[in-house]
Amino acid sequence: MCPRKPGLFPISDDLAHLRGLWTDKHLTAAAGGAQLEVEQQRAVGEGFGKGHRIPLAFGEVLRRMAAGDASLYLTTQAVGMAADGHPKVYASPIAELAGDIPLVPHIMGKLVPQQINIWMGAAQDGSSTGLHTDFHDNLYVLLRGRKRFRLYPPQLAGKMYTMGKVERVHANGRIVFKGQGNVLPDGSDAGEAKQYLARHEAEQELAAAEAAVAEGQPGAAKRLKLAEDKLDAVLEAALGDDFDALDDFDAMEEAVPPPRPAAAGDPDSFCKVDLNLPDAQLKKKFPQFPGKAAALECIVEAGQMLYLPAGWFHEVTSYATDDCPTHLALNYWYHPPDNLKDASTVLEQPYTSAFWPAVWEGRRAEYEARHRQQAQSEAQQHSQEQEAVAKPAQKQGETGKGGSSKTEGGKAAAGKQSAGATRSKGKAAKKPQAAGSRKRNRG
Repeated sequence: MCPRKPGLFPISDDLAHLRGLWTDKHLTAAAGGAQLEVEQQRAVGEGFGKGHRIPLAFGEVLRRMAAGDASLYLTTQAVGMAADGHPKVYASPIAELAGDIPLVPHIMGKLVPQQINIWMGAAQDGSSTGLHTDFHDNLYVLLRGRKRFRLYPPQLAGKMYTMGKVERVHANGRIVFKGQGNVLPDGSDAGEAKQYLARHEAEQELAAAEAAVAEGQPGAAKRLKLAEDKLDAVLEAALGDDFDALDDFDAMEEAVPPPRPAAAGDPDSFCKVDLNLPDAQLKKKFPQFPGKAAALECIVEAGQMLYLPAGWFHEVTSYATDDCPTHLALNYWYHPPDNLKDASTVLEQPYTSAFWPAVWEGRRAEYEARHRQQAQSEAQQHSQEQEAVAKPAQKQGETGKGGSSKTEGGKAAAGKQSAGATRSKGKAAKKPQAAGSRKRNRG
């Protein structure tokens, strides 16, 4: 993670069960009724990421893809804003499937999640994304199919002919485009982070002062008055001239938030370069572009997961395989780490600022409870099923008739778990294998 290079790994133990669990039957039963917005090609051979979406239930998406409908592609869904003013971590169908997945896979340490998504299609001949970059670190878990990634480091941003004008590239690879504001290396807006942390600190001090008053500690009343004044000052500074127009704290919560940094998938982050062009034409049209041969190429098989740091440009081609008509992936986006001086501590302390950890502290319990409750519900259902199987066998034994019972469990798909990273010219790549993916909507 400190070198900020892509990496390719076998699927981790806390995600491996999804290969056997996430069958079309299970996905339909758990989330088939979820209403989604799905990308649809308007012409045969047209690439995705053109912005054309249609509403479909997840169950219908699964049915059509299983039948070979390659015109559909399931990508990110609109998540909306949470009560804390930040985007929700996921929408349907992840909301219905949350109990199946870890909230934070253990391999990612204390990185703060930004969004969790499902990617699914049925392209037998390959469907390609445009060349683009993402604003978040990506853990991409391939469950079905095969992916080819062509990768370019963020240091080449000035030669990638992006739609937006590159303003700066942070040391951790986070690219900032003109008009996005004062975006810090961890992806936060500098002004918002400063205001949030000041308010967070003031609210913590107020809670401690109130507890001190309740306990009758000496000087607690004075401490409480100072804490209240401090919080008032923080809120007034944040609201500026509009403070007097608001009657109370609840009204302040409903105030329109300041503009946020652009999210991955914005047109700014896409390249004008078309990698389908012949080399000679590509060189003539985009003379500064480093070329196809400069790409780090990585083939990713089902049963592998790919880590792609923020800022790496990538073009992804997805394929269904002979033994399965669809390709399916789960991905986690994380706010990019910037505390990179010590590789031994980056997973435990990934950020130099307390901003993202403080935000996550305030919302993590809600998501953990949701995952835990769904997981417990499924465990209870499994327990009941096991009891239903055991009772007839027990009754048969009690009558002296003897007998046996068998339960048949589903086996995880035994997809190939090989991958290779090569330079486009066919030479072995010296860089780590890697990946990350996305359509024009990301992934």
